[in-house]
Amino acid sequence: MCGLAALPFLLMYAVSAVQMAHNKWFNTKPASVSVGTPAVIDAGLVDAAVVAGKLQLRGDIRGKLPKFRVVVPSVVHEVTYIAENGVVTVNTTRARFMGVLNRLHHAAGLWPSYMPLRLWGVAIGLVSIATLGLAITGIVMWWQRKQDRVVGLILLGGNVAFALVVLGMIRAAGP
Repeated sequence: MCGLAALPFLLMYAVSAVQMAHNKWFNTKPASVSVGTPAVIDAGLVDAAVVAGKLQLRGDIRGKLPKFRVVVPSVVHEVTYIAENGVVTVNTTRARFMGVLNRLHHAAGLWPSYMPLRLWGVAIGLVSIATLGLAITGIVMWWQRKQDRVVGLILLGGNVAFALVVLGMIRAAGP
């Protein structure tokens, strides 16, 4: 049950990892880009969240005034706000399916302000627990089969060594 529950999420990560490794195989260009016309809101605002609220934009706010982004997995709003006169411009980029998977793969943080991303984080936490449950129950069931312990220890040790080498190589390569 743990494996079945985790499978769709793990497949999403696998597909998005292949997409990142082989970017030319997939169309990750935005589905649409719209350049906003300047509008006027209250002048003198000093908080990006207030400006986003006045524009009715929902998502995680990245950056500070005068330029910031409001990001959700499928859409990025780039906002430019001039505090002196209240002129604001919003450029919007909409991602295709593979772009959304890529953004979900890179979603980070425990409690983002955007509720769907918060739910995504909870789901990924549960998938992590389910994957650990799958590993623990597999090891317990393997250990109960005495005739398979030697082969299992060799395979388990080899997999742990391989995982540590790959993890070390990834970390050594940097961000």
